[in-house]
Amino acid sequence: MTQATRDRLHFALASFAAAMLALYISLAIGLPKPYWAVITVYIVSHPIAGAVRSKAIYRLLGTGLGAAASVVLVPHLVNAPDLLSLALALWVGACLAVAVLDRSPRSYIMMLAGYTAAIIGFPGVLQPAAIFDVALARAQEIGLGIVCATLVHSLWFPRPVGTVVRARLDAWLTEADQWALDLLRGGSAETLERDRSRLAGAASEIRQLATHLPYDTSRLRETTAVVQALQERLLRLIPLLASLSDRLTALRALRGAPDAETAAALAEVADWVASPGMDPQPLLQRLRQQAACVDRRDWTGLHRLSLLSRLLDLIEALDASRQLLAHLHAPERALPSPLAEVVARAKERPLHRDPGLAWRSGGAATLSILICCALWILGGWSAGDGAAVLAAVLCCLFATMDDPAPAMRAFGISLLLAVPLAAVYLFVLLPRVHDFVPLALVLAPTLVGLGMLMVSPQHALLSLSVNINFINSLALQDRLTWTFADFLNVNLAPFVGLLVALSVTRGLRSMGVETSARRLLRQTWDALARLAEGRGEREPLAFASRMTDRLGLLAPKLAASKDPALAGVSILSELRAGMDLVALRGLRARLSARNDSTLEPLLQALAAHYRARADRPRGPDAEADLLPLLDRTIYRLGTNPAETNAREVSALLGLRRSLFPDTPVPMTAQEVRA
Repeated sequence: MTQATRDRLHFALASFAAAMLALYISLAIGLPKPYWAVITVYIVSHPIAGAVRSKAIYRLLGTGLGAAASVVLVPHLVNAPDLLSLALALWVGACLAVAVLDRSPRSYIMMLAGYTAAIIGFPGVLQPAAIFDVALARAQEIGLGIVCATLVHSLWFPRPVGTVVRARLDAWLTEADQWALDLLRGGSAETLERDRSRLAGAASEIRQLATHLPYDTSRLRETTAVVQALQERLLRLIPLLASLSDRLTALRALRGAPDAETAAALAEVADWVASPGMDPQPLLQRLRQQAACVDRRDWTGLHRLSLLSRLLDLIEALDASRQLLAHLHAPERALPSPLAEVVARAKERPLHRDPGLAWRSGGAATLSILICCALWILGGWSAGDGAAVLAAVLCCLFATMDDPAPAMRAFGISLLLAVPLAAVYLFVLLPRVHDFVPLALVLAPTLVGLGMLMVSPQHALLSLSVNINFINSLALQDRLTWTFADFLNVNLAPFVGLLVALSVTRGLRSMGVETSARRLLRQTWDALARLAEGRGEREPLAFASRMTDRLGLLAPKLAASKDPALAGVSILSELRAGMDLVALRGLRARLSARNDSTLEPLLQALAAHYRARADRPRGPDAEADLLPLLDRTIYRLGTNPAETNAREVSALLGLRRSLFPDTPVPMTAQEVRA
């Protein structure tokens, strides 16, 4: 048996044990719907113990908020079913919109608050006087499932999230070192593309995993601020490495090959990257001395200064990352005081947000629920509340996808598999079972088998859906009273809810790969325009966080797109441009203090350029007068050491490379002024 198989079996057995514990306690204390506790166990379960605990906290909060909403709404509106349906639908839609805006694991709270109100509220319409008892019972059942899942996964050979995060950080920094070495030693274009694609995706994964650290049992939980500080260094490294690659390309275009002094500097930096224990200070001092002696009077000198600036930034960022990672492995070792201050200021950075997508998701959920309620109320269908409930659940569960329709269809397949399986259990196997132990043994093959598939990425969605639908269709209680007609009537409702949610989602919410990519690009260009105008993110790391998150979202979409207009788009180029604009803010403030407006026309032109791209993504790549204005500003500011430092020169050249990568630079002052 392989290690992967053992891990899957371990997770499946732990989840099954938690589910049976929840079912036993629910039956023993007489909860009305014990199967809700079992469903909750499988929804909360995760191979990493810290993720189980964080999901447990979020689910408890969301369940409590949703139960409170149903208790408030149902008694006051029960005599007006149309208004009650509208109120519950709007609640679900609003909660879902907030959850989609958040995009962190905490969004689970609002998502649960939305569809928990639907789960409790719609069936409660038939028993308005008992709505408080129903809400309390659902909260107890869900809470019991959460507690059982948390206990079992925390005590049964737990896999701490801290261990996983540390391993991911180790691997990430190793790959960052490899990208740097490939750049400095002239790796192939295919190798460099592979390096940066891996880093962007891994950065998003680490950020998501790290949100579970406060709930971990490992000692890494106490170093959450150190992990956040290390994440900040990682956010710097991606644009730094991309910018370094661009500077090397530009210098080779000017000279054919770096001069002997620059080549020696590249070799020294490569040797330092390959030797993690080497002190960086002597190398930093030599590079600073080289940068101070660079002749800025021509474009080659400016590009060489820019390259040295990026090498200095890279060494400092890598060195800080290595020290922070070493501290994670040995927390008893004190950090140097500058890094200790960085850790003290570290905080969670923002992610990309899409308000339009959030409100479209909420609107699709609201409309789906209202259509199901109309079929239920106007048709006098006794089990119609189940359709409204499932429509709410489906719209919430798959709202983060570009096109939720395929996932909803997969859920429909899971229904087709789960309902017949539940019928076999209900009418063939379970009538022969009269005690809890035989019941657990009969359920074990199905639940353990599905639990093993839940750990597999390619089977996770279908297996979890089959599992949940199987348990829900089974409706385990202290005694079986269903007739086959009741079973069919109740299990018809989910199919109706599925069809309605699928139809509305495809009409209002689904978008293709190209549409999603263009939407993200427009938001990126709008952010760059606001940054040039001085209205964007005030912190470089906040901007880098959002842009890196967009990079992780955009990379697979651009790779899958067949639209020729998107073929040449590089989000890394936009990320570099954004970081360059952030770097120019200090220069802008310094020049403004001296009433020097040299930089202002360029920033306004850049804002207009990115605003035009956001409004007309298929339009011309740049305005005709932007390039000469940019060149004049570089010549005016970049060639004067009293005006600009190396990082600001690098920012100005970086903007030119981002906007006009294939346009040759003017070689004389006369060409610049022309």
